[in-house]
Amino acid sequence: MLLDLETRAQLKEIFDQNLKEQVNLKLFSQAIGCETCNVAETLMSEVEEVAGDKISLEIISPLTNQELANTYKIERVPTLVIEGEKDYGIRYIGLPAGLEFNTLIHGIIHVSQRNPGLKERILEMLQEIDVPIDIMVFVTTSCGYCPAAAITAFKFAMANDFIISKAVDASENMDLSERFQVVGVPKIVLNNGLAEFVGAQPEEAFLGYIVSVANKLKSLN
Repeated sequence: MLLDLETRAQLKEIFDQNLKEQVNLKLFSQAIGCETCNVAETLMSEVEEVAGDKISLEIISPLTNQELANTYKIERVPTLVIEGEKDYGIRYIGLPAGLEFNTLIHGIIHVSQRNPGLKERILEMLQEIDVPIDIMVFVTTSCGYCPAAAITAFKFAMANDFIISKAVDASENMDLSERFQVVGVPKIVLNNGLAEFVGAQPEEAFLGYIVSVANKLKSLN
């Protein structure tokens, strides 16, 4: 058991107060060549158990279900998809343990409430984004500022179908960390390096980078 009784009790109270609509969790996992997949499966099963009927978990092997993995553009395991009646483009790549457990829970709550919880002005600006935006938020399980950055990215993905947001465990995905020169977290990389910044920025500043990338993409066409 990964979640002790006290944590389960606290989590149940949070879920009882905040979960509204059904949340579907798809965990892409495999037994071979993945050190954290087994732990991720256990953790997500325990979260599902605490939440009752508001959360349904499906564990999927990309090796045996390549079609579904391709549909969700899964390239790494473990990868968790948090969705409601549709796929909002929210991904967690790695094991959401330590402080990143907060990112997981907040992501579940926002999807359950079908509400990104953003200011009206930010929502209006997000509606103007009409080109594909890929957000990678590099995190570690011991980083106190990382959950805020990842949750903001998740909110943006909920608010706009052109945006995909991935929280990426930097230590589990060292090749990506090296490729994007991650020396401090949270590090946010937009569209494979078209823009990047470090730190948990306010939502308005974060959105400014997204708008800049969208404008760059439009100028290239």
